[in-house]
Amino acid sequence: MNKKIKIAVLGTGSIGLRHLRVLNSLNIETIAIPTRKERFEELSRDGYKVAYDIEEAKNWGATGIIICTNTSRHIRDCQEALELDYCILCEKPLSSSTKEAKKIKDKVKGNLFVGYNLRFDDGFNKLFHLANDIGEIYYIYSECRSYLPDWRKGRNYLEGYAAKPKEGGVLLDLSHEIDYLNFFYNKPLAIIGTTKNWGILKIAEEEYASAECEYDNKSSSTIVLDYLNKNHSRKCVVSSIEKTISYDFLNKHITIVQNGKVKYLLIKRKKDTLYQREIEEFISVIKGKKKQKLCDYDEAVYNLIVIDGWKLSSKLGRKVALKYVN
Repeated sequence: MNKKIKIAVLGTGSIGLRHLRVLNSLNIETIAIPTRKERFEELSRDGYKVAYDIEEAKNWGATGIIICTNTSRHIRDCQEALELDYCILCEKPLSSSTKEAKKIKDKVKGNLFVGYNLRFDDGFNKLFHLANDIGEIYYIYSECRSYLPDWRKGRNYLEGYAAKPKEGGVLLDLSHEIDYLNFFYNKPLAIIGTTKNWGILKIAEEEYASAECEYDNKSSSTIVLDYLNKNHSRKCVVSSIEKTISYDFLNKHITIVQNGKVKYLLIKRKKDTLYQREIEEFISVIKGKKKQKLCDYDEAVYNLIVIDGWKLSSKLGRKVALKYVN
């Protein structure tokens, strides 16, 4: 008989609770580990099994852990979980810098993954599948625009992680765009980036960032990340000479334009679809199967290399070469 899997969730803010809800919907036994101990009784009253720390959860039989703490403590929490032989899914980003992430390099043995769950979205998968048949790609445009104060109704955004130094800023917080281009397309060889903090939101890190990336096949991409736009959007456009294919994530449709003709494809997605698919693959990895779309440690570091290069390029005011050496 297969031993029932238990998964611990460290950090019980909005994302941690979402993971717990999805795990429960999949009939996975969960153990909640709040970082604020005043949450212990509240979670217990809500019916959760609650541990004081990840060692206690391990003693209760947890083999997997989802880390949903602040970015500044991700590496510390991952290190402790690795020492306890957990299989780990850490919320993105892995760390605030490549240097910090490499502190655990020697401890990772194929058992650490990072929550870049746009990899599981049908729209992005369909977009880049179609892109394989449009001829030589010369340009990709990717953007994520939103208005930070709108993110969580009833909560002051200045009290959240997004406003804190080495926690928020669009480069770390909206790094899904960097990841899905690295994963579905290619890793850039060079980047020309800008970052801006005009003081509009009164946050510690960048409110806006844009970059031009260069690839080994001579193509290029533009990435725009924006905390200041009330006209929320998340889209990607892939262009060849013959066709342009675009995906509107929020409105859930793909548009194909060729020779003046337009075709639309609708994408179905429920609220928790991406989290559920990510967790389902995480469970399969815990059971011993090979990962398919989960972002592994090396890939998470590649994302941080792009972010670090982007920041350096903005600081120096010139193009920066990217070297992917873990």
